[in-house]
Amino acid sequence: MKRFVKLTAAVMTLLLVVLSMAGCKSEAAKKYVVLDEALEAEQYGIGFRNGDIALGLEVQKQLDTMAADGASAKIAETWFGTDNLIKDAAYLEESEAPAEDDSLTKVLDKGKLVVGLDDSFPPMGFRDEDNNIVGFDIDLAKEVCKRMGVELVLQPIDWDAKEMELNSGKIDCIWNGMSIDDERLANMYFTKPYIANRQIIIVPEGSSIKTIADLEGKKVGLQKGSTALSALTKNPISEKVTSITELADNVSVFLELKAGRIDAFVVDEVVGRYIMTNN
Repeated sequence: MKRFVKLTAAVMTLLLVVLSMAGCKSEAAKKYVVLDEALEAEQYGIGFRNGDIALGLEVQKQLDTMAADGASAKIAETWFGTDNLIKDAAYLEESEAPAEDDSLTKVLDKGKLVVGLDDSFPPMGFRDEDNNIVGFDIDLAKEVCKRMGVELVLQPIDWDAKEMELNSGKIDCIWNGMSIDDERLANMYFTKPYIANRQIIIVPEGSSIKTIADLEGKKVGLQKGSTALSALTKNPISEKVTSITELADNVSVFLELKAGRIDAFVVDEVVGRYIMTNN
């Protein structure tokens, strides 16, 4: 009897291992696709406090120099495999600081630039396997700070409260793949956009969702406080979806998609394609 029990236990253990491996194989084989239709075209920019024009112009000056000498192109090629930076963009707001603006002087005096970011926004800014914050925007900011002669301080923030974090003085700017829209232009100072972006829709391969119209009756997920929400709500389909799930970061939303708790994921194209590639 004891021998039979031991044999049965061994068989059950083996069966569980096989089932586990099959599950892993099934999960690994799962793929995701981007719909041909995008919700909205956007551009990324760096946000400063509305009165910190001098600081914003100095950062832009360094970025322009980096574009001219090829430093920013090299960083882009490292992260994206190509130089996808916008060239010769016009200033979105003032291109000259008032005489009383001491925002640059304050940063130079303290010797550091505090950058607010969402640290789970790959490939712009995220944590690697050693918990270090890395990314395209991080490398770009490091080079700008090096040229300005100040230390780069990375400050993770609640993305949904980014304007409050900026205006409270806890950070000097928001530099983390931030899409520019009318509301943000009113609440912050932007110089020039530096990367083009779109709000895309990601679904599991084989999904019945082929077009934006197919989102009717479906569950959609996106990052709270992101322009993905405004892009979705501007489209009439937002009135026909079953629900909109808002989570703190895009990685969490993608995990919801993988688990089948949502049917579609609205996200910045730069970020969404990176997450898909590194699924």
